[in-house]
Amino acid sequence: MHLMLTLLALVLLAQTATCYAQDTLWFEVKSGTSYQTRFSLANDTPPEDTSALRELLQKHLTIHEAMQNPRMNDSEWRRLIQKTPQEIADLVATEGYFKTKTVTVQPSVNLAEFHISLPPQAKVSQVNVSITGEIQQPSHQSTLEAAQKSWPLPVNSTFTQQAWGTAKRELLATLLRAEFPNAKITTSQAMVNPQTQEVLITLAMDSGPAVRIGEVSIHGLQHYKESLVRPLNTLKTGAPYRQSDLLTLQNSFMSTGKFRSVDVVARTEALNADHSADIDVTVHEMEQNTFRIGAGASTNTGARIVFNYTDRNLFDRGLLWDSSLRLEQKLQAVTSNITFLTDNKGYRDSIQNSVTRTDLEGQITTAVQNGVRRYWGQPGIFEQYVGANLLYEFLTVDGESSQFNKAATLAYGLNVRKLDHPLAPTKGWILNTQFQLAPLDKLSDGRFLQSQARLQGFYPLTQSTQWLGRIEVGTVTGARSVPATYLFRAGGDQSVRGYAFQSLGVKEADAIVGGRVLLTGSSEIVQWLTSSWGAAVFVDFGHAANSWKDYDPAFGYGLGVRWRSPIGPVGVDVAYGEETKEYRLHFNLGVNF
Repeated sequence: MHLMLTLLALVLLAQTATCYAQDTLWFEVKSGTSYQTRFSLANDTPPEDTSALRELLQKHLTIHEAMQNPRMNDSEWRRLIQKTPQEIADLVATEGYFKTKTVTVQPSVNLAEFHISLPPQAKVSQVNVSITGEIQQPSHQSTLEAAQKSWPLPVNSTFTQQAWGTAKRELLATLLRAEFPNAKITTSQAMVNPQTQEVLITLAMDSGPAVRIGEVSIHGLQHYKESLVRPLNTLKTGAPYRQSDLLTLQNSFMSTGKFRSVDVVARTEALNADHSADIDVTVHEMEQNTFRIGAGASTNTGARIVFNYTDRNLFDRGLLWDSSLRLEQKLQAVTSNITFLTDNKGYRDSIQNSVTRTDLEGQITTAVQNGVRRYWGQPGIFEQYVGANLLYEFLTVDGESSQFNKAATLAYGLNVRKLDHPLAPTKGWILNTQFQLAPLDKLSDGRFLQSQARLQGFYPLTQSTQWLGRIEVGTVTGARSVPATYLFRAGGDQSVRGYAFQSLGVKEADAIVGGRVLLTGSSEIVQWLTSSWGAAVFVDFGHAANSWKDYDPAFGYGLGVRWRSPIGPVGVDVAYGEETKEYRLHFNLGVNF
């Protein structure tokens, strides 16, 4: 009798081993100790990509964490083996696999095999989302419709805990960003039928009252009169509450260069009787006077040392005076910039004075400029300016011919940015345009118009792959005697890589001088290998010429390394210039706006 039972057990064991041997080996984990786990998937497992599940089990199963402990013993090992099937079921359920079956086999003392049979991934079968509250009123119909359309987990979509949590947060955020900062979830339920792998979603939200902007109070001022900074307030009492408007207000204060930090808080939890929320702006001022010395180097203009002095309350009128002395191998400059605070009409005025000397490609240029500008709009989002500038220029080409040029110009510029991040964008675009007109012969060597535009684009091809593009075009029309400052040259870090800074232009004797037309562009692919480090491949083109019929683009291409630093993206490139047959090293810090 005992013999028959033993034989039967052996037969069953052999059949079980044969059955599991047919399963597909998924992955194995072996630590520094002798303990090892092996995971197999049943042949009837759906063919979906299981790499995410594999990583989930490798990282979060208790048995794998314990295997790293050198004090692991056989008794603890057996206990962990027994609890692992339930942990597997709990973990894969977060990815939408419910009613997972796991059979454990232990061929040897130190080896545990887990044979997993995954059901089909759960799908959303029905969605019941309701939003009540003041948002139901006709005046908020557009906000309600936008919230309903934003629901990202529709019928037949794959259900996971992450997708479920994200869907709820995004719907709630749509209301919070609008005029309903007190919106809340009242019912949240996802009912799973493990037999059919179908999920019934029920979600209810209360929008609460529609909130409007109340009084704006400014706190923390020490050296500035409130009357000077009050025009920085971009909010209007009685306007609908918008979370983005609070950020605009914060940027308005920060862009002055006078405050170390600015906190904007809306009292949405203590509304006034008319459902308005008062706004508190708390500022922390920077030092009134600072002096800084900086040193560095660039592949464009060489080693440098910079002396900078800043007075943030010039004449006790809230004027920002920023002055600097810049000494580089190929460029030396003295600059002074006085910026006025935003006035009651939203205008920001500035006075610029500078003396700049450059020695590039056989051309030495000394330019003295005095100008004024008026800005309006939202800095960093949509900003325009008009200005006037007086230029005196001393020019020497190839150490021989020298000349004096002058020009009085009027300028108009437009800067537009639509980015997902101000310092390290992954999606969006930047447009910069500028027009400079010299209208009077008496104040200039001739009448001319300089037009210039630059467009940059950022687009994520995949979660870890990004495309960056750039195109820049410029023209000068009018008089033949245009100052070199207003002509174009190409080449360098932010132009055509593979060529020296401003080395692409019009050949004159042994020097390179500026041209009247410019066209440059770039296409770049960045593959992020980690969250901070990536590799890039790029192609640049461009040149400057005296006319479009003389235009012949030079090409540069190469490889680079990218680092997402705390102060913005950093890039190091090695580029090959097709025209010069030379390799050049380029270094970039930040996004060129």
